[in-house]
Amino acid sequence: MIPEPCPECKGKGTVRKAVRISVKIPSGIDENQTIVLRGEGEPGEKGGTKGDLYITVHLKRHSIYTRKGQDVFCEIPITFTQATLGADIEIPMVDGSKETYRIPEGTQNGTKFTIRGKGFKNLNNGSQGNFVFTTEVQIPRKLSKEQRDILMQLAKTMNEQPPIKKKGIFG
Repeated sequence: MIPEPCPECKGKGTVRKAVRISVKIPSGIDENQTIVLRGEGEPGEKGGTKGDLYITVHLKRHSIYTRKGQDVFCEIPITFTQATLGADIEIPMVDGSKETYRIPEGTQNGTKFTIRGKGFKNLNNGSQGNFVFTTEVQIPRKLSKEQRDILMQLAKTMNEQPPIKKKGIFG
């Protein structure tokens, strides 16, 4: 029995208080992995050493990128002319940098391209995943008369039947 208990701990020997701790999250950490901070846990009983603090990581979903293991996936919109003629496009990477990638002519909607070594790092061996993007060809919704005429000429050279614009009641 403690004859004169301290007013803060009331004789327990410990005081609960909120503590701020800075935690360095290593790059490449994945969902449900745990970080252990030695000696940052609860105080030990009867003056013993502090325990360890275990932090389980939960990743927030990103609006553009998805992740599977160390690989990063996303969709990149390209124009009809870029897909047809080929183009150099800038791809935004996860780390904020940009990579220039050459899209070959005749690229179809949904084609997957891989940039090796631009994914997340593996925590254990330092190897790096890949960045995989899928092309999403954007078809223009409205065309000017000049653009429409040019496309109709193209369709004729490709032995396609261009669509016939039907006249309505008013014109």
